[in-house]
Amino acid sequence: MKKYPCLFSEGKIGSVTIKNRIVMPPMGTMLCGSNGEMTDHLTAYYSERAEGGTGLIITEIITVEYQSGKALVNQLRLDDDRFIAGFSRLTGAVQKYGAKIFAQLHHAGNQAFHSSTNGGQIVAPSAVTSKAIGIEPRALSTEEVKDLVKKFILAAVRAKTAGFDGVELHGAHGYLINQFMSPHSNHRQDEYGENRLKFITEIMEGIKKQCGSDFPLIIRFSADEFIPGGIDIEEGKRIGTALAAAGADALDVSSGTYESMPVVIEPYMFKEGWKSYLAHGMKQLVAIPVIAVGAIKRPQKAEEILSQNQADFIALGRAHLCDSQWAEKARSGNDDSIVTCIGCMHCIESIFSMRKIECAVNARTGRELEFSDFKRDGLGRGVAIIGAGPAGMEAARVLKLRGFQPVVYEQRNEVGGQLVPGCKPPDKEVIKWYQNALLKNIKSLNVEVVTGCKAEPQQILADHHPFAVIVATGAKPLIPSKIPGVNNVNVFTALDVLNNLFLIPDGSKVAIVGGGMTGCELAELISGKNCNVTIIEMKSELATNENSITRSVMLKRLDENAKIEILTGFKVLAIKEETLELEEIKTGEKKQIRADYSVLSLGLSPQRDEIKQWKEVFERTYVVGDAEAPSKVAFAIRTAFDAAYALS
Repeated sequence: MKKYPCLFSEGKIGSVTIKNRIVMPPMGTMLCGSNGEMTDHLTAYYSERAEGGTGLIITEIITVEYQSGKALVNQLRLDDDRFIAGFSRLTGAVQKYGAKIFAQLHHAGNQAFHSSTNGGQIVAPSAVTSKAIGIEPRALSTEEVKDLVKKFILAAVRAKTAGFDGVELHGAHGYLINQFMSPHSNHRQDEYGENRLKFITEIMEGIKKQCGSDFPLIIRFSADEFIPGGIDIEEGKRIGTALAAAGADALDVSSGTYESMPVVIEPYMFKEGWKSYLAHGMKQLVAIPVIAVGAIKRPQKAEEILSQNQADFIALGRAHLCDSQWAEKARSGNDDSIVTCIGCMHCIESIFSMRKIECAVNARTGRELEFSDFKRDGLGRGVAIIGAGPAGMEAARVLKLRGFQPVVYEQRNEVGGQLVPGCKPPDKEVIKWYQNALLKNIKSLNVEVVTGCKAEPQQILADHHPFAVIVATGAKPLIPSKIPGVNNVNVFTALDVLNNLFLIPDGSKVAIVGGGMTGCELAELISGKNCNVTIIEMKSELATNENSITRSVMLKRLDENAKIEILTGFKVLAIKEETLELEEIKTGEKKQIRADYSVLSLGLSPQRDEIKQWKEVFERTYVVGDAEAPSKVAFAIRTAFDAAYALS
């Protein structure tokens, strides 16, 4: 009997049968060519997910008008016949594994940047500026709108010629089709304003006429834009019902625009599957299949949504970045080995930075061609890995796959390194899921892990004589000795408190020195103990080390938390028994605040002396993760993967 019978039952979208209910939805990758053409890198990226068992892949955005319609500097295009051949190689590479593939057709509208349009004028239904972009668009003429309808239809014809199983129209997330449908952005006085659905329904009618009724058409739309004056849930239901009546073969139900970005691409604070209620609302109104999306990470949650008849298919976006074998692991009952998305937003941060797609917990994402084969040339040679945090466990996994014999030494009694305290703040249970998967994956490879053992270089040399050593010992908290009182009994580090919350009694007054993301998360955690918390930060703003989406959600939560006070632009002069002496950086004015306890959240520093010991004894010593340079988990995983992959 299947562990997830609903998830692994066949489904249909129009005339196309899909082997399971798993959909890989569109996600930008920047892996296409500089002229919008398909590349071997992008083909490898998609085909690996198809090989991993996914039922349906919907490509990233493909523009129908390259000059003004791009949202990314590097974006796929199907506005000319010369791009058909490249896409035909993609469709064949995906379909050979039994997966289906749809092309997502797109135009950015007023959510285009000058960098993506080569400085050209951006266009929209009306001259409404997206607050997220800040560039006033030019309103399209009626003739231009009709021309864009034709361009969408022609792109769909090219997609069919290239061997796609169907197409999806991107009518969500504030892009052009969404802009036509929304009262927030469509103020036109012509036929495309009198009927805000006319633009998309004309495209749908044209595609059905040109491609045939047996070529399925999915509509992705925002059932709630979460912006004032935009599409709300009741309007979303009306739109979805009308699109189904107009001939859509499925509805891909999402939410938001660039102006409400956290509900488009959710940081870790959003509960798994949080917006499946939108899909459920649509499913109660239409007879066609409905696709649910929204930070769904685990097969248990996917099965729950399907079994409760909230949706017909499950879109798993970042889950496919983290683990290309997600579907096969779930199908075979090995779902506890799925490398879970931690909602860290490193993927979207890499795209915003105009790099190719990256994943914090999967170093191969976007690099499938460069790291296609794990050379099995380890020949059983031993490698000592010092530290069982994410970097140490990743190095062990890769080395074992290559035929080395890694042994991991961890001085604490629990593996996970910074993941252990990292899962303690509110809504960070995803970190624990990830920690469990790391341990499961190295255990399944029979990697030896020795806990409660402080490894010493000379002892390791004498007992094991390893071929190489990988130092993954992490880093230690920064404690500024120049501040009087940092060693007082009522002063702790962030790691101290995260590892033992009982250090702070309920109802205390607590000062957190350092307003980076860790300090902010810690403030939330401590305030849950009925403590009054003051965050003290030298910079003028909090969490400046965090991506803009996660940061915006965190700042809103802190602002709404009556137990948390924020002091920015202050430095700590001294910590006393019941007070802290502060100085405002701009004015030099002194200030005292009361605090029963102070917590230092000032970052980490590498343990240089320990690294030096290993390098003095072993010629092949490699330093990875925080031991090399304190950073986020993405750096730990990538440095560990690269070192283990290249070891020779």
